[in-house]
Amino acid sequence: DIMLAPWITGVITAAIRLKIFSFLSDRELTVEEIASKCKAIPNCLKTLLDACTSLGILEFENDKYKNSHFSLVYFVEGQRLYVGDFLMLVNDESLQWFKLPDIIRGNEKISKDQPSVRSDYKTFIKAMNNIGNLGEAEALKDMVDLSGCKRMIDVGGGSGIYSIALCQKHPELHSTILDVKDTLTVTEEMIANRQEKKRIDLLEGDFLKDSLGDNVDVILLSDVIYEESTAKIVLRNAWNSLTQNGLLIIRGYYANPEKSRPLFGALFAVKQLVDDARKKTMTISMLEKNVREIGFEITR
Repeated sequence: DIMLAPWITGVITAAIRLKIFSFLSDRELTVEEIASKCKAIPNCLKTLLDACTSLGILEFENDKYKNSHFSLVYFVEGQRLYVGDFLMLVNDESLQWFKLPDIIRGNEKISKDQPSVRSDYKTFIKAMNNIGNLGEAEALKDMVDLSGCKRMIDVGGGSGIYSIALCQKHPELHSTILDVKDTLTVTEEMIANRQEKKRIDLLEGDFLKDSLGDNVDVILLSDVIYEESTAKIVLRNAWNSLTQNGLLIIRGYYANPEKSRPLFGALFAVKQLVDDARKKTMTISMLEKNVREIGFEITR
């Protein structure tokens, strides 16, 4: 599986970009019908469809293709557990990983001068939303109790998925999503039809420079603190904005260097190395140290 992983990812991502799974949805279509919708060359498309069938993500019977149950759940746009945006993001950034050996060897030209490949804001935000929908948002909602809290600042809130989850659980809670202008344009689109929208405000700002407010009950730092050089700036900003008994929530993907776990955190640390080898990646122990030094008491 490891040997074939790049090919498998390439096949699945190509099918997602062509919207094959979404066009099929719960229908059965011939290769010609799918080609018409995808604006594809039928014989080339058939090669891709057959590979998807071999992978078990499509089924083929009576000259027609249909989605497997797995594809219906994860690869059809509009489904709650859709992960297509995340897979496209990973695919977009795949070329960056070729420079990893040079970064590890200390090749300064590669690690400092070579530009990074970035997806557009919308793809990135939707990809993070994919991850949140896989259980992250529900886990956060179940883990924290914000009873009695009225005002929350969701720093770098992206799609708004975590504000929505917490506002669902706490009807008295109002959230302000603080993010950059380009992100908030996508945020506004993604929360437009949510019932919780009336309790969510959008605020353009820079959490490294701008105040997070005054007498805030809750500050959520979600996927924000990943660099040691800026950690204390963000944490101090949060400290200065919270009420005396205010709550700081930090969520993200951090590696535990002593156990090389969790897997996603360990891989995410390598991803950050690929993005910028000059930055010192934050581990969970480093994060806890910074949080305590600011004055916060850690609870789990």
